[in-house]
Amino acid sequence: MIIYNYYFAILILAIIFFFISNKSPSILIAIIIIIIIGYNYFSLINNYNEDLKSNYKNQIITLETDGNNEKINYLNNSKTLVSLLLNIRFIKVFDNARYSSIITKTEKLMKYYIFMLGDRYDIKQHFSTFTNIRNDIINDLYSSYIIIPSKLKFIYNLNPYEELKKTINDFIKHTRKMIMIIEKYAYENKDIKYLDDTKYRPSNYLINYNKTPNNFSVDVF
Repeated sequence: MIIYNYYFAILILAIIFFFISNKSPSILIAIIIIIIIGYNYFSLINNYNEDLKSNYKNQIITLETDGNNEKINYLNNSKTLVSLLLNIRFIKVFDNARYSSIITKTEKLMKYYIFMLGDRYDIKQHFSTFTNIRNDIINDLYSSYIIIPSKLKFIYNLNPYEELKKTINDFIKHTRKMIMIIEKYAYENKDIKYLDDTKYRPSNYLINYNKTPNNFSVDVF
């Protein structure tokens, strides 16, 4: 939130100082008031930021626990991916191994992404590995559909199919942006002329999700 931003806080304090210093008979009193207000305001900001860090740290711990206690070293750099994985945590109830596998693969996906952009991995050599991991995750997400009972909607007031569909679409969109960033970096900064195509796949490459009762669809691939 903007009210918990340090730059915003400094601006507010400057405005308060302007009005107080003009109306107060003593600049010193105005400064003292500003110091008191600033001390409390910055403490509030610091507490808010610490709470955010603590909440996010707990989310990472949750994924590490769900991922068979494997340490997460790279996935914690993407709050979007962490949020998507937590959104489909109900998969764990029906197939813990599958959900753990999705977490592990997403962690590996993020590792390749960071290492390629950080010049630790050669993009030409590892780009196809990155896209293959992404495609495996998408397939795992679609295949999760068949293990989820429809009665879950009525028992827990949750529509798992809709949540899964939304997560798949969001995952595809987000990772498509990651691919575009890698491609742009490769073409503009590494003078790479060609990378494997990632937009067009054989019709049988993914599970035929259109045969499912809910007619899953994606916006982009």
